[in-house]
Amino acid sequence: MRVARHSRRRKTPSVDPRTTQKFLEMNMTDQIGFFDAIYTQRAIRHLKPDPVPRETIERLIRAGTKAPSGGNSQGWKFIVITDPETKSAIAEYYLQAWEMAYGNQNPSPPNIQSHVRSSADYLARNMADMPVLLMACIHHDGSPSTITRGSSIYPAVQNILLAARALGLGSAITTLHKRYEKEIKDLLGIPDNVETAALLPIGFIQEGYKYGPTRRAPVSEVTYWEKWDES
Repeated sequence: MRVARHSRRRKTPSVDPRTTQKFLEMNMTDQIGFFDAIYTQRAIRHLKPDPVPRETIERLIRAGTKAPSGGNSQGWKFIVITDPETKSAIAEYYLQAWEMAYGNQNPSPPNIQSHVRSSADYLARNMADMPVLLMACIHHDGSPSTITRGSSIYPAVQNILLAARALGLGSAITTLHKRYEKEIKDLLGIPDNVETAALLPIGFIQEGYKYGPTRRAPVSEVTYWEKWDES
């Protein structure tokens, strides 16, 4: 004779009141389609300072680790940075790198649109206020640095960006910090055989900013069949 088991109702975990509404939105945006996520994944740099739950960040990283990895080496490592002092130190290096690359003495390249530069400038001047900075790192074998060395990290980064999109979080990929690679590695205690690959600010999106369709060149302009052909 089987004894009936009484199901227990799971308690809803407590959520910071400041993020309750975003969690409601997350429950909806988490159901968006795969191609919807890809086609509407904008770089969003205007983020609220509200903290992002640890389990949410871990969920993003878990999505990252499901990406393809050369030889299944899984050489990626991720540093989650929320400490104000550490963020401020990184922000200082980042702003210096930004000024070196895109300061007033260096006008934007013609292919960088004004609104993109404005958004990037905002990030450079407010990096310390981002609730989470995620540093994506990759082990290397000491071979000369090339475009392919450690490139397995970038599918993982894209997975994280798509997961953030699905959960209604804002993020963007940047690599300007690498102008101060040594200083930042020393700051974060990163060993010599590990290289930083990308810095991702992550947080809840400010009002007035949202995901939406991205503007890209048509496939016909970037695709050749069988061989290179610019005719």
